[in-house]
Amino acid sequence: MRALIRRGLRLDSETGLTEEERQLRHRRRIETLIFFCWGLIVLKCFVVVWVVHHYAMPFSPLWVIAPTVGFAFLATSLYYWLRD
Repeated sequence: MRALIRRGLRLDSETGLTEEERQLRHRRRIETLIFFCWGLIVLKCFVVVWVVHHYAMPFSPLWVIAPTVGFAFLATSLYYWLRD
């Protein structure tokens, strides 16, 4: 599992790299992680909508989805705003 994560995030040796290349690798890893987390959020949204409709729950799925997407959007936009 650890090797899969390291390969997915490209955690190779950083010897011989300039500081700019290290920062670029770090930024790429973080952005890959953000992309993966957004995928999980989309999956969660589909699951929440399905569960609420399948089990006929008496509330709107937006009560769960809206805060999740809102805070994720806030965190992502803060990252991109403060990145450089």
